[in-house]
Amino acid sequence: MRYVLLAAALCGISSPAFANEIAVSFQGVKKTSGSVVLCLWAKDDGFPNCEKGKPLKRLVVPASAKSAIFDNINAGSYSVSAFHDANNNGVLDSNFLGLPLEAVGMSNNPKLMGPPRFRPTLFRVAGKTAINIRFSSM
Repeated sequence: MRYVLLAAALCGISSPAFANEIAVSFQGVKKTSGSVVLCLWAKDDGFPNCEKGKPLKRLVVPASAKSAIFDNINAGSYSVSAFHDANNNGVLDSNFLGLPLEAVGMSNNPKLMGPPRFRPTLFRVAGKTAINIRFSSM
């Protein structure tokens, strides 16, 4: 039995199924008050609305942080949407037209000309993956 376990370990069979992670660094958060909310999306199921959609994972970090990590992720294609929750109310505040009143960002940093689309924000994850999100206000 001892040799079977050793052989399995040497062949990588005992390695964790979720060895992938996404390290997200961000810039453009103007104030250190509040928090940054990041949502990881595997499919366009309400993207990018973290409150009403169905993100795979949601992270909340202090606005003073410069990065966050999604860990235990399967290899595949993903998207990240984020917003600076300056007043810490847990939602992205918007005006009467639906435009965000707080800074927002997406993976791949697409130029936002209206509601963001899912496909341009997709990136591939295999192993440790690093992305950068630039926040901007509308």
